[in-house]
Amino acid sequence: MRTLLLLLPALILSGQTTPAPKAAATVKTASMTKAPAAPSRDYKESGSPTATVEIDAYTDYECPHCARFFKDFMPQFSADYIQTGKIKFVHRDFPLPMHPHAQLAARFADAAGEVSPSLYDVVVDQIFKTQNTWSVNAPDGRGTGDIDAEVAKVVPPGAMQKIRELVKSDPRIDASVSKDVGMAMNLDHVPSTPTIVVISKGKREVISSIMELPYNSFKKYLDEKIAGQ
Repeated sequence: MRTLLLLLPALILSGQTTPAPKAAATVKTASMTKAPAAPSRDYKESGSPTATVEIDAYTDYECPHCARFFKDFMPQFSADYIQTGKIKFVHRDFPLPMHPHAQLAARFADAAGEVSPSLYDVVVDQIFKTQNTWSVNAPDGRGTGDIDAEVAKVVPPGAMQKIRELVKSDPRIDASVSKDVGMAMNLDHVPSTPTIVVISKGKREVISSIMELPYNSFKKYLDEKIAGQ
């Protein structure tokens, strides 16, 4: 096709006539050579999708240790491994029965991800940052349970309305939480939150004491895992 187009000026100058290609044929050729669309990525995933080491983190939004995990552990971990593409990171929901608002908090975060993947991390951070306002762990013992009000502070009104609609009735939200809970209980046998699972060479190593480990010790361990792939 490209060769034909390059020859057209010369043919016209020499007095020869060549029928112009029909528009339908041009459209058909373009559609045949169009690259397939890349598969959409789960909003709970970050880092490199092709990394040889995957880290799954199970958290409960009403767990104070999980809030500390996101405040004290995740910023440095993200800079060292997620933003550099050294690992694939997956954040998984594991709301515990003892926490009355944890399930609802997970629904808000997952609904935000369904509305826009870019909103997921924003809402996750906001829910953890305001845990002492809405959760049963509030200093005065009277958490509001009003997660909606806290999320609305960081989400545009139009997107917030969509999030509310999903939280109320969309089955994808329950399915996402249920999938993570099923993995926590039946695959990784998660004993507490936060728990991370290091996945490499087909093996899953559960670390439930992540907040008790010095970060540098964990970093050395993970670097060795990555180097050994």
